[in-house]
Amino acid sequence: MGLFSRKSSNDPHLPEFTEKQANKLRELGVLALRGQGVTVIDAGDHLAGEDGQKYGLFAVARKAVLLPEKEWPAMVGQHFAAGLTNARPSEVSAEELLEGVYPKFIAPETMDWMEREHGPEIYSYVRPTARLPLLIALDSPESVSYVTAEQTEAVGGADLLWEKAFSNLIAAGPGQPEDFTLEEGSFLVFETESVYQSSWIACMDQFIELLGYTPGPLGALVAIPATNTLCLHLVSEATTIDDFRAMLMFAANVYAQHPSPLIPLLYWWNGKTVEPISGIDGEDVNLYLPDELLEVLQSQQ
Repeated sequence: MGLFSRKSSNDPHLPEFTEKQANKLRELGVLALRGQGVTVIDAGDHLAGEDGQKYGLFAVARKAVLLPEKEWPAMVGQHFAAGLTNARPSEVSAEELLEGVYPKFIAPETMDWMEREHGPEIYSYVRPTARLPLLIALDSPESVSYVTAEQTEAVGGADLLWEKAFSNLIAAGPGQPEDFTLEEGSFLVFETESVYQSSWIACMDQFIELLGYTPGPLGALVAIPATNTLCLHLVSEATTIDDFRAMLMFAANVYAQHPSPLIPLLYWWNGKTVEPISGIDGEDVNLYLPDELLEVLQSQQ
């Protein structure tokens, strides 16, 4: 599935990245500062200005390691702009917002640093979903940026923009599934190039309907280990504990190795709502099954 390719050698100055990734990050820093009227050159672990000023890269690297590369340009631009001037809302027209917004999950730690950088009010419209923060993202060919609360008010409020974001997601389609089998367990994997693929867990009924599936009364098992990956197993009388194990193993592996991990939990969609049914205690993974799912497994014993 193309998720576990071998990484190339690490950069000597920013060892959390490959040389290619670190070079990209430094190049984005040069461009961001140039946009602020500052000329710098790449000096390995920092950017050096003509006046002798040094612009460190470690702070921006800590942010970048939590984000997919598509989001780096917006983050790097915001980082260096904040260091030189007061932060300014992006100048985006209402039409551009309505045409280009999508619901997007971010990792909780990413949300934490965003709120530390800009204050909790900047994304006050956030919707906690599946134990993750769900924001409205503005998509462009070059990058992904997050819509601020101020911008939502400028186009009629967050409710209107949420409606449009989900409408755009549905119009883009759910993607094509791949059958996956792991140690006698089976499920479907929807892995796409879209960083909004995992957002379908916030509207499972539309997702299932668009796929043409007919879920039974026990709904489905779902996992979203990375931004571009959603795993699905329709629960039936044939569902076994092997299916649960397989999805947990797959989710854990993707979460550990993917450049844009989200969460390794397993969820149950009961036809109406989504709830987590697994938890992590140190190195142990525990299942917390509702009675409906327990009955399915016990009926096979």
